[in-house]
Amino acid sequence: MRIAVVFNPLVAGSQDEAAQIVREFPTDFTVSGIPMHPFSISLDQIGQATFGAVISAAGAGTGALRQALSRQHAICVTNHPEQVSAGYCQIYITSQPSVDIRLNQSASDAANVHFATAFRLMVRAL
Repeated sequence: MRIAVVFNPLVAGSQDEAAQIVREFPTDFTVSGIPMHPFSISLDQIGQATFGAVISAAGAGTGALRQALSRQHAICVTNHPEQVSAGYCQIYITSQPSVDIRLNQSASDAANVHFATAFRLMVRAL
């Protein structure tokens, strides 16, 4: 699965954040036997990319990201709560100071992404 780590070249530190996220993945990372292939990509190019999931860096939560997610029916995860509140990304996750997971149901519906009931019980819907 290709995982797009999207950055906004107009936002200071966004590209560095994306590069750091990509570096965090082991080269042989798999989930249930499915290889995960993260790659850093500029927000300007997300419309032409193929991916199954997105991690959104600072400033990447825009209409262009929302359109790409809808077109690919892909999930988006970020640690920037404003992107989820605004509906650009579906899931906000943080573990500091405690675990907090938030889901924007409208953004999920727009991308035609659906979550199992068990997952929905663990998150706070916006």
